[in-house]
Amino acid sequence: MAIDFTRVWNWYSRESVQKALLEVAKNREVVSVFKEGNFGKRPDVINYQGDVLQAVANGTVSFHGSVERWHQPMKLDVGMTKADLDNLRSGWEILIDPDVSDFEIAKATTKQVVSALKDHGVNSWSVKFSGGKGFHIGVPFEALPEKINLQESRTLYPDLLQKIIWYLKWYMKEQLKEAILEIDTPNNISQKIGKPLNTIVNSEGLDPFQIVNMDIFSSRHLFRLPYSLHEKSLLVSLPIKFQNIDSF
Repeated sequence: MAIDFTRVWNWYSRESVQKALLEVAKNREVVSVFKEGNFGKRPDVINYQGDVLQAVANGTVSFHGSVERWHQPMKLDVGMTKADLDNLRSGWEILIDPDVSDFEIAKATTKQVVSALKDHGVNSWSVKFSGGKGFHIGVPFEALPEKINLQESRTLYPDLLQKIIWYLKWYMKEQLKEAILEIDTPNNISQKIGKPLNTIVNSEGLDPFQIVNMDIFSSRHLFRLPYSLHEKSLLVSLPIKFQNIDSF
């Protein structure tokens, strides 16, 4: 798809969009993504509203930020030791990114993730449309205890996030399986997502996590920032009210 750069420029020219990007970009590594999907230089940051338009003038279509927060993100470098990264890291978000090519299954998965969080007394979550084919669910670092097993939580990325996602997958597996089967039959689902039936069904029936991939994150993982355009669809990565997800 050819990129309409007038549309890109007009979107990022809005002062409200620039301010929203700056707010979420604070203390994060922020990397440009261009129309071909290739990433700009790392590390990089945006500190001022003018940085947004300068990046767009240089061909940026989308802005991706780090899941981790940093004291000085421009000090990041390839090959840093875990100890060096831990010293530089000030926090990180719980970001859950269910990846599935069917939009209705993406909605069902998001609802099950939120339900699981609520079941465990987690109330400070948010949901945003990714701008592509699904949704991101986020929980701020402030929702975590300062220390876990006498270790500072800020140093426990990405291992703790991996464990949280593994636990959520275990906890919600049966509920998600039922929710997907309410949408369609396994045979039709396999056709929708382009996977052979025998890869999504096993001796226990439908395996929801052969349909939905819940990414495990590595250090310096990036996600599309809220209010950024998607580099392919040009749709806005938009925070939404959870109660509106079915009609979204």
